[in-house]
Amino acid sequence: MMKVIHVAESFAAGVLHFVAQLTYAMPEHEHIVIHGNRPDTPTNYATLFPAGVTLVPWVGVARDISPLGDVVALYRLMRLLQQHDGDIIHLHSSKAGFLGRIAAKLIWQSERVIYTPHGVAFLRQDIPSIKQSLFIWLEKLASRCSGQVIACSASEANSFTANGIPADFINNGITCAAIPEKTPTRNPICTVVLVGRISPQKNPARYNAIAKACADQPNLRFVWVGDGELRHVLNAPNLHCTGWVSPAEVSVHLQQADIYLSTSSWEGLPLSALQAMCHRLPLVLSECTGHLDIVQAGRNGYLFQHDDTAILALKTLASDATLRERLGQGSLELVEQQFTIQQMADSYRRVYSQNSRQQPIDDDTLTFTEYQKPSPTLGGHAKLKSS
Repeated sequence: MMKVIHVAESFAAGVLHFVAQLTYAMPEHEHIVIHGNRPDTPTNYATLFPAGVTLVPWVGVARDISPLGDVVALYRLMRLLQQHDGDIIHLHSSKAGFLGRIAAKLIWQSERVIYTPHGVAFLRQDIPSIKQSLFIWLEKLASRCSGQVIACSASEANSFTANGIPADFINNGITCAAIPEKTPTRNPICTVVLVGRISPQKNPARYNAIAKACADQPNLRFVWVGDGELRHVLNAPNLHCTGWVSPAEVSVHLQQADIYLSTSSWEGLPLSALQAMCHRLPLVLSECTGHLDIVQAGRNGYLFQHDDTAILALKTLASDATLRERLGQGSLELVEQQFTIQQMADSYRRVYSQNSRQQPIDDDTLTFTEYQKPSPTLGGHAKLKSS
């Protein structure tokens, strides 16, 4: 058994659920999660983790660059890493990736580090190019200190290597086992859905513009499942925003939908899109990092660079139930072939073994325990500790 320390400044949405499902999928290891808190971190986050996981707040860490605040956060992280002394240090998201690699170098634990960016900061399209260049420089600096970069998709790994930073990848994974088959319906209205925080990354203005352009199509309605600081942007007459809902309600919305549309400007590899694939939804996705890996033209959906292409794809799908069914089945087949929890967990087991201070284990001993979601009726499973 290894002691795995996960470090995440971003503790909401995709990163939070990724870390939670990874701890479920690898129960043979002890997991300690050092985490920040953001405004959109759910208050019941402990219920997402299995029994035995220890959750440790990383007080004072923040997403934005703050020289003084980041020095304080770095010092606190060094203390926490020394206190818990893990066999593996797994860093999640850009801020934790930078501070974590510096901290590990300073306390002589650099050989134990792996880093998964989950949509690395230099891909952001909502910042000036000079800030993108700064983030690239920071990634290069941190990569020289410690850590193996393990991106969550091939396209994200390519964005590192294109900037001279070595990187490998392990695809994000999901389980589709508990999702029922879609029930055929004669409803003439076709529902287009997106799941996620209403933030610059998801480009809600573009989603809203596409919805408005389809306002003359009575058979198309749009739903955004989630909430966020840019909710006011979603004002198309045929667009409904649900606000934050439970994971069970997210599944209901996906089960009732007909098409999954994402207008993201950048991604790592979105778990919400994988979940939509489990629900047999055809995909219409913007052409960006993370989306490139999960759409195969003619098999499960379409990629688009221009809004007109997305609108044409939506109208075509809305008018052809047979096409929706065929592409939706293609989504399910693709996610079950290439993006499963089992594949992801087994790959991380190998990476952990290669980087751990313990002796590497033989591949024959690598096993997978089926991931099971925590029951929404249960209270918090994980142990909460003060820092």
